[in-house]
Amino acid sequence: MSTSSRKYPFVIAAVVGSLILAVAAPAEAQRDFEPLFDKFNFQIEASWINISTEIRLDSEILGEGTTLNFEDLGLAADKTIPTLAFQWQIAKRHRVGVRWQDINRSSTTAVEGDIQWGDIIIPVDATLGLDVDITQTFVDYAFYPWVKERWAAGFGLGFRWMDLSTTLAWDGAAIEEGGRSTAAASAPLPYLYFEYRRMFSDNWRFLTGLGWLSVKVGDIDGTQWVGHVGIEYLAGKRWAFGAGFNLATVDVDWAGIETDVGNLLNGALTWDINDFSVLARVRF
Repeated sequence: MSTSSRKYPFVIAAVVGSLILAVAAPAEAQRDFEPLFDKFNFQIEASWINISTEIRLDSEILGEGTTLNFEDLGLAADKTIPTLAFQWQIAKRHRVGVRWQDINRSSTTAVEGDIQWGDIIIPVDATLGLDVDITQTFVDYAFYPWVKERWAAGFGLGFRWMDLSTTLAWDGAAIEEGGRSTAAASAPLPYLYFEYRRMFSDNWRFLTGLGWLSVKVGDIDGTQWVGHVGIEYLAGKRWAFGAGFNLATVDVDWAGIETDVGNLLNGALTWDINDFSVLARVRF
């Protein structure tokens, strides 16, 4: 995965933030929406995730390849990772947010049977090594037409920039020489989002949301569902602590994937992730 591809989400987030700042600058800052919203906040989470990942690389010459379930090939289905997030309530009815998460896993396992991986046929009795790295950055804007004293509801538009890097290495008695193949792709996955939040009391805040979109951009065709439900305890003016569940499903098909040997392949990814997270939030 190139360093430049990892910078794209942050560049886009900066551009989006600058445009919104330019629009919002003339407006007088107001904080009468607190504590239903925070003017600014920074959040760190400890996320216990459960993952299911299936990926396929197809060759134009050999046709459809083998679908690999990475968890069946030794990758851990459960993992603990950090998540970082930032939100800015630029006005009573307008919010922007950025959320970043990185998931990397590796494994080595023995398999039996031929596996077609792009233009390569991996023979029987091979030892496979897998390295998978998925980095995702969420950038979203939400508008709240309904803002009351104790509850608010709104909708918005966002996108998830996903960078995926996969390396498959093999070796075995039936192979004169081992080998490896690396594929990397970046996919911008937009979504429409609905959110509802409510203050149960002066200190307890509840949030839930659901996002979905199916879209095709160039050679990338993706569908995703995103869901969240959580509750927070507001400890004074500066801190909040809470917990929540996050659900996500992504189905992506893309063409023209570049490999380390210069071939172009077609691929498909199905990625399901469920997590339970505990969080600490600094409020400004």
